[in-house]
Amino acid sequence: MKIKLSDLPVGNCFTGKNGEMKKKIGDRKIATVGELNGRVRTRKVKGNPEVEPSPCSLRLFGVGLRRHPDLMVEIGDGNPLKNKKNGK
Repeated sequence: MKIKLSDLPVGNCFTGKNGEMKKKIGDRKIATVGELNGRVRTRKVKGNPEVEPSPCSLRLFGVGLRRHPDLMVEIGDGNPLKNKKNGK
């Protein structure tokens, strides 16, 4: 089911025309991750293309969260050294 890019919420992933996974990180910005080097590339979108929404892969999980700190996901309790003495 294809939808317009403007209807997709910020932080969701989609498949582009050539089958590449991309993530919407702003109102008119998308990000992609390079296959070989892992670099994040952002660019502005011209127009309002139709895209296929899809679940995010782990490569795109944390991309774009700096720009939206209210969407930050925390994993764990935040204190990894708390049980260091009892770990043996």
